[in-house]
Amino acid sequence: MANTPADKNPQEELDHLGVRLQELNNSATQILLFLSFATVGTVTYLTSALDPARKGAVHASLHWWIGAIFPTVSCIIPLNELEDREVRWHRFLLWTRFFLRWAAIFCIFVGAIQFLKAI
Repeated sequence: MANTPADKNPQEELDHLGVRLQELNNSATQILLFLSFATVGTVTYLTSALDPARKGAVHASLHWWIGAIFPTVSCIIPLNELEDREVRWHRFLLWTRFFLRWAAIFCIFVGAIQFLKAI
């Protein structure tokens, strides 16, 4: 039978939440790496001679991808040290970072669709 959070002692739950927070930090770092390459690629593509419709789509993709930077960077701010031993704080951070990561992924997806319209 699997352990539920109620079955775990606070230290085990803190350890589990710490591992999950680290996984979210790692994925945020990977998203930032993608966004840096996507931004450079988009700006490079923008310097080409494009018709106005394609330029608009490139600008839209750039706006969405730059918009994805903010929730992603929010995921890597080391807030878990503020309340080092508080399970509720770590759980709150976990869910907040989870939703911020999905917000960033949504922005990346919309930006990719805009970029596809440009090419």
